Amino acid sequence: MNPAYLLALGASVFYGTADFLGGFATRRAPANTVTFIAAAAGVPGLFLLAPLMPGTPTREALLWAMAAGASGGLGVALLYRAFARGPVSVAAPVISLVALLVPVGFGLLSGERPREIGVAGIALALAAFPLLSRPASDAHSHASTRAPGARGVVTLAILAGVLVGGFLVLVRRIGPHAGFVPLVVARLTTVALFAVLIAVRREPFRVPRAVRGPTLGSGVLDSLANVTYYLAVHGGALAILGTIVSLAPAVTVLLARLVLHERWSVAQRAGLVLSAAAIVCVSLG
Repeated sequence: MNPAYLLALGASVFYGTADFLGGFATRRAPANTVTFIAAAAGVPGLFLLAPLMPGTPTREALLWAMAAGASGGLGVALLYRAFARGPVSVAAPVISLVALLVPVGFGLLSGERPREIGVAGIALALAAFPLLSRPASDAHSHASTRAPGARGVVTLAILAGVLVGGFLVLVRRIGPHAGFVPLVVARLTTVALFAVLIAVRREPFRVPRAVRGPTLGSGVLDSLANVTYYLAVHGGALAILGTIVSLAPAVTVLLARLVLHERWSVAQRAGLVLSAAAIVCVSLG
């Protein structure tokens, strides 16, 4: 297996766990505040890692990094907001489906042509997302997926997916010899952007004590995911790497089962199986 695909799989696990923790925190605090604190929590680790991968980032690479920080930060904030307004098991797969289409489309338009088995993996991932978004059909889940605000959750999820997918593409544009400095710049851009948004909206700069742990954990894991994806992104086809990373909702759904004791529907079980099959196929493609 290409080591880059293993790194992308690790990034998927980190992103899925970070999304779960951040979504949990957003149910008790504003999404902008959670995003700001989480982004800030990831900065010290990036500063410590930066000397381990020296490089010579160009001005263009730093501009791509700033764009990635803005796109990724706004995408995560919308993701958290979607999680707070509706079932995580519904919003997460929609976000990741859209986030998958962006890098896959960009990669194909750039001339990438994965092997047949890789294309099969992409198709399996596309089939897995709708299944992962079908919670157990009890009265509560039935009502929640048809509530008046459900359409708004889907709209938020689509916008979040576009921005998160844009982040995956923009990180690819940074270049392979820039070192870790662009990741620091991207994260500082997110912190600065949300500091301004919070100030303008007059929202709190702190979260309740009960969700400080999940918020900080989300930021550290998201930062670790960014590092892992950054290491992987120039080692394989973007269409394949984006597919693996976009399978993060499988981790989110699994954590919802283990931590929140959410029931799995038959469709969700099938979606997890398809996700595993997709990982195997794209890793060989």
